[in-house]
Amino acid sequence: MTDTIYEPETNMKPKKILLHRFIIIGISILTGIVIILFTSSNPDEAIRAFFLTPFSGNYFFGNMLAASIPLIFTGLAASVAFRAGLFNLGIEGQVYFGALIGTITALNLPEMARLPAFLITIISAASAGALLTAFSAFLKIRWGVTELISTLLIGYSMIHVTDFFLEDIFLDQDLGLIGTEKIKEAFLFEKILPPSSLSTAIFLAAVFIMVLYILQKKGKFGLKVRFYAENPKFSKYIGLNCNRIALLTMILSGALAGIAGIVDILGVQERMLRGFSSQYGWNGIAVALISKNNPLWIFPAAFLFAFLEAGATSGSIFADLSPEISRIIQGSIFFLVTAYGLAGFLKERGRNGNTLP
Repeated sequence: MTDTIYEPETNMKPKKILLHRFIIIGISILTGIVIILFTSSNPDEAIRAFFLTPFSGNYFFGNMLAASIPLIFTGLAASVAFRAGLFNLGIEGQVYFGALIGTITALNLPEMARLPAFLITIISAASAGALLTAFSAFLKIRWGVTELISTLLIGYSMIHVTDFFLEDIFLDQDLGLIGTEKIKEAFLFEKILPPSSLSTAIFLAAVFIMVLYILQKKGKFGLKVRFYAENPKFSKYIGLNCNRIALLTMILSGALAGIAGIVDILGVQERMLRGFSSQYGWNGIAVALISKNNPLWIFPAAFLFAFLEAGATSGSIFADLSPEISRIIQGSIFFLVTAYGLAGFLKERGRNGNTLP
């Protein structure tokens, strides 16, 4: 049994894999430079602001790393589903809903040590995200409803449901914004690169990357997932419980999405604000495509997206790039790197006789 569908580069030499990634990133950066040259009255200053300012000090660099943490988790969430031949397009809603449940849990915890508080809060957020994807998996198993549609619709609906609770039941009337009360300082991740918002949550992300890599490469469940991904009918023929594999995979994907939300709350936001997670889910899908669903490549892919976000902000503040031009540069680069990842993904699916659901 090969593993070509969800790791299409496994038959390529490592140097060639790296070359492909550096080429697409290089083309993306050149695209950004060209746009700046045509739109800025001071291209040198604009290029320096966009590409260098994010690395110019602890504050900018730390914030950029902090922004990559939720993308690591949403990238892992998407890659877990993709690797099994499943699609989780509701990650945005799972992040948002998971953050709400985790925040409510943290706000209602009694005084206790930080570690058990973290565990309870993170488990509650993970459970909320997992519940949404478990329902999609149930619809697929029971009635054959494609998870491509159900996850998208359920996730989108939960964004509005969450906003309702934020605007009414859990609204902090004294805040001046739509959000909850602030979580106790004792229940937040510790900051590690002041004055930036980078916290110890980055170590938790690293742990999840390594655990998922080991499970995929060494664990029995990872092997079953690869069999199921390549040929569900054959997997059922040899005795694998395909429904169980699909259910557990979707639950894991949703749980990771829920964790993405609460980790950002406990590490950066310190309370849940309406719309805080905008684009975490969709960017996580792009991260998974760039990384070819390899957990070890999730971090550099997430860091790239965080860098682009930081560059867009810096270009708007320290140069004459308008926010719109900055977003055009960001969108162009997103398009290139995502198209590259998606093209390889679909090519391998077609080569193995699989089609989109």
